[in-house]
Amino acid sequence: MKIKKNFVLWTILFTTLISTSRVEAQKNDISSQVTLANEFYHEKNYQAAADIFEKLVAQGETNGFLYYNLGNTHMRLGNTGNAILYYLRSQLLLPRNENLDANLRYAINQTQDQLSPSRGGLIHSLFFWVDSINLIEHFEILILFNIIFWCICIGSLYYRKSPWESLKKISLAILLLAFFSTGIKYNLLSEHKTGVIMGKKVDVKSDRNIQNVTLFELHEGAIITVNQEDNEWAHILVSTDKSGWVPIESIAY
Repeated sequence: MKIKKNFVLWTILFTTLISTSRVEAQKNDISSQVTLANEFYHEKNYQAAADIFEKLVAQGETNGFLYYNLGNTHMRLGNTGNAILYYLRSQLLLPRNENLDANLRYAINQTQDQLSPSRGGLIHSLFFWVDSINLIEHFEILILFNIIFWCICIGSLYYRKSPWESLKKISLAILLLAFFSTGIKYNLLSEHKTGVIMGKKVDVKSDRNIQNVTLFELHEGAIITVNQEDNEWAHILVSTDKSGWVPIESIAY
């Protein structure tokens, strides 16, 4: 029985070591690929750099700086639509990066339509800091203030004095604010998809049929909001009074 127990423990330990070494090897491989892609970029071999960055993205790597570098690479290649697409993806993870914001503005200025990302309404204006904090940071702040609130609650049980009651009310207010802020951020990301027109010129139709009336045209790099989609068509919004349907393959997000 003891031999069997030792065998199980050694098996678990061995499996853990193998898994850790695999993760470490994978990280080293990704790091070496990024280094190689950056070398290609500085040597002005932009297509080779883009191929490596795109491969990492296809493998499921989610990193703001990876998206940023890929956006810069596509900008050098003249692929304005792809550049804006990856700048927007990067901005979701790096909302306070000034270089990224400047590059995105420059890329938008190179497009024919020069459409910037849409902003929310009154609620979004009230919670003005939502854009400057990514979703992961929102959850981290929410967890932090939740811990602080309960620590103060425990402290108030031992020290029944007015300052502790005031601290409890203040921490509760901040916790509720963090909760609503996180909810708004999550809703914005899940309900309102920001997309980019990828075709050189796309006709925006009045309904899901190519024979329908063309309401207006959009061009590569135009930033839109995707309201609804099916297998072939997507309903997009440019402004509150400007919307229509486009083929699903003509946009990316």
